[in-house]
Amino acid sequence: MIDTSNYYPMRDAEIADIEAGEVESVWVSRQLGRPVAKAWNAIGSVSFARLGTPAGHPDRIAIPVAADNERDRRVAMALVDDTGFDAVDAGPLSESWRQQPGAPVYCTDLTAGEVPDALAVAERSRLPKRRDLSVAGVQERLGDTKSNPDADFLVCLNRALFL
Repeated sequence: MIDTSNYYPMRDAEIADIEAGEVESVWVSRQLGRPVAKAWNAIGSVSFARLGTPAGHPDRIAIPVAADNERDRRVAMALVDDTGFDAVDAGPLSESWRQQPGAPVYCTDLTAGEVPDALAVAERSRLPKRRDLSVAGVQERLGDTKSNPDADFLVCLNRALFL
């Protein structure tokens, strides 16, 4: 199973275990009673729909993949590649917080060369505040027919807040 979700407490209701520090995908795995890989959660739907490119393209966007089991990680990485994106090994599921909302790799459309550094510099304690700032930035512009946020705005906003 591949977990593509992201926890947004204002949308999903607060989950006490995650609020107390449990990594979201570890919580998901525990709820399902099955191992999961984490992938496709760190790319926006518009970027996913329009930016996939053939392997070897110099500007190909990368997607981090985390899993505890090496076989699960390899399968998820192959599927990511099949969808037109470079897969980057993001380590075990316990480290998948590095690709959650608020992290430097989250919805910033980075290449495979940029993703490892973005994962490495993620600061777990800062993610919730950054996530909430991004949501507030989007909400502030929603409904404004002159500046309603589009996918490019979201990538720029996330890069400004998360990188």
